[in-house]
Amino acid sequence: MKNAVHSDQDFREAYGADAAPSPPGFQSSPRLVEDEVREQRANVMRFKTMEQETTDPLGARLLHDIISDMEAELSQVVDRIVAERH
Repeated sequence: MKNAVHSDQDFREAYGADAAPSPPGFQSSPRLVEDEVREQRANVMRFKTMEQETTDPLGARLLHDIISDMEAELSQVVDRIVAERH
């Protein structure tokens, strides 16, 4: 249980400080959203590089799962942007 705070900190570092979804009714400025998408894409690429460089099979599998989650989250953000613009 003592690692719970540390794990939350790792999550925020991995996914960015704005990893939590915006509150309902909150409209982010287009520029902020684009910056968020750009940052999330950079994080995905960084994790893919770590996945390719790791020699530990368990570590590679965990990174693969993290990448899958990050890509799904990124896809949701992009879908939201497209929906807001149309």
